[in-house]
Amino acid sequence: MMEPISNTERKSLKQTVIQEIKSYIIEHGLSEGDKLPTERKFTEMYGVSRSVVREALSYLENTGVISIRQGQGATLSRSNIDKLLSNFFFLWKINGGDFEEVLSLRLIFESSAIDEIIRNDEAEQFAALEAVLKRYDTVDSAARFREIDREFHEQLLRSTGNDLFIQMTSIITNYFFEVAPSIDLSSEEIKKMLKEHREIIEKIIDKDAEGAKKILSGHLGNVRKD
Repeated sequence: MMEPISNTERKSLKQTVIQEIKSYIIEHGLSEGDKLPTERKFTEMYGVSRSVVREALSYLENTGVISIRQGQGATLSRSNIDKLLSNFFFLWKINGGDFEEVLSLRLIFESSAIDEIIRNDEAEQFAALEAVLKRYDTVDSAARFREIDREFHEQLLRSTGNDLFIQMTSIITNYFFEVAPSIDLSSEEIKKMLKEHREIIEKIIDKDAEGAKKILSGHLGNVRKD
């Protein structure tokens, strides 16, 4: 049992309890779906009021660490950084964030994804990328192209098989497609960009990382020029 928090540590009770609960989760090896002690139990463990414990648990729920259900208590959530990154991008945007920076960040991440996919050399991931190409016959408008373009770039990131990387980059991709200016593309421009998708995948399958990244850079550069 952990020692109660002393009076000298009470300058920030809520923050202290938040850290103590995080330590409890780690020390007890809790994972997704595992139940945490009750509010009453935490008050006894840390020697603080129930309202302080409730505030600490509320903070942990709001930041996605735990999930609280009425009558069922608190359980540990699945690792997910969407909320954290969503808040970051909101603050970044209202503090003058530049669209060009998001585009550059995408290029960095997607280039890294290409290296990772080739390094892993998994036939299943190559097949998943090729499967995207099979849906290109359905592209009959600029709106449909935007859907398939997003699908292509999301699959590129998913094919790394790295869950943390996928979580981090998916919020960036989502944000990009939400704020990207709507552009009317001609049928020739759509064909060109779809061709670039195919070439990127072909280079990846051929394990030509530099070739794939060069095409990707030009492909994303088309967005910058527009």
